[in-house]
Amino acid sequence: MTSKTLYLIGIVVLLAIVGILLTTTSQTPQATPTTQPTTTATPTQKVFKLGALLPLTGGFSSYAKLAQCAANLAIDDLNAEYANKGYRFELYVEDTQLDPNVALQKLQTLYAKGVRAVHAGLTSKEASGEKPFADQNKVILFSAWSTSSLLAIPDDWLYRIVGTDAKQIRAIGAILKELGVKNVALIYRKDTYGEGLYLELQKEAANRGFKLVSVASYDPDPKAFPQAAPEAVRKISGEVKDLVGPDFAVVIVSFEDDGSVVLKTIGQDPVLSKARLIGTEGMAFSPILLQEGGDVMAKGKIVGTANWALPTTPEYQEFYKKFKAKCGAEPITPAPQSYDIIKMLGEIMATVGTDSDPDKLRAALEQWGKEGRYKGATGVVLLDQNGDRANPNFVLWGVAIKDGKPTYIEVGYYDYDKDKIELTTEGKQFFYG
Repeated sequence: MTSKTLYLIGIVVLLAIVGILLTTTSQTPQATPTTQPTTTATPTQKVFKLGALLPLTGGFSSYAKLAQCAANLAIDDLNAEYANKGYRFELYVEDTQLDPNVALQKLQTLYAKGVRAVHAGLTSKEASGEKPFADQNKVILFSAWSTSSLLAIPDDWLYRIVGTDAKQIRAIGAILKELGVKNVALIYRKDTYGEGLYLELQKEAANRGFKLVSVASYDPDPKAFPQAAPEAVRKISGEVKDLVGPDFAVVIVSFEDDGSVVLKTIGQDPVLSKARLIGTEGMAFSPILLQEGGDVMAKGKIVGTANWALPTTPEYQEFYKKFKAKCGAEPITPAPQSYDIIKMLGEIMATVGTDSDPDKLRAALEQWGKEGRYKGATGVVLLDQNGDRANPNFVLWGVAIKDGKPTYIEVGYYDYDKDKIELTTEGKQFFYG
């Protein structure tokens, strides 16, 4: 696909999603946190149960609503595909509230209802709370957005349809190299996601030859970060005041609510307001961050990463049409990933003939992931030895002022296998202008 096409798709996607998620039109995907199935089987049908744990309230709710609608779309497609075999698929949804303890409780609720294969919480924070119970009780967890390298463990019950932070940080390292950055400061959420990225950034610094000159973390608890995040920003500002220049950048690891505070504080800081900014996947294409900190991101010429689905494949294009029709929104991450998780797990259940034997389901998932037997909206799903995506695609995003307003733009792609960045036409100006 040409750079121009990539750019146009990125603009259309983000303009639509901002308009949809920040208004209350009838097309907005509605969250329905309930343990009741989304479909009802007849007495003659064989029922397969699937679960979804999603942060429908909290700092990731705008993403979670897209994930929920995509999961329901997958259920629709499974029921249509297997109706002639007498199979019926049901989805049970629970709200994790972006809290690992609540996520654990809701997983236990699903388990009590006989669910043994679950779309895990979107974040590593939620997955870390769910994982011990899943490992002990043989529940398949399949996450659409958890990327922490600390959770990349072989022979456990957590699987992830996206690449780990080790792969994301490699993309960020390529961005820093392309920009000529030698000195890097890091501000991050002190949780599983943030700690994992910090660990990988330390390794990448050694590999790429840049220096981590200042690091500050903050408590991501909603009761703490309004004060803790600005303190972390001020700490970094004091330590790098003599380093800010063309070869300096600040890497930000945040989500929506806390990220808004971080960006506002940076914008008001006399030192960091002049620095180049680097974003991470937890910030990617967030309408909330665009509204609350878009001017700051544009001024800092932020460049960030996101696991992405290639929009040129027939599978993605078919998914795109269905998602738009059902959900009335653009399918940004994690929508394609959530669709593929439910669709893939459902197809495995139909193939092995059970939803209640976790050992059979897990063995099939391992085999399919090794062979790449499933091909969906995100492409061929290959899993590595830890059960994580072995072949991730990354889009590089930025924020520019368009018609007087901050707007997300697509600045390029990162090829993991080649360790190479391909920039869009606007991306070249954004990087080097």
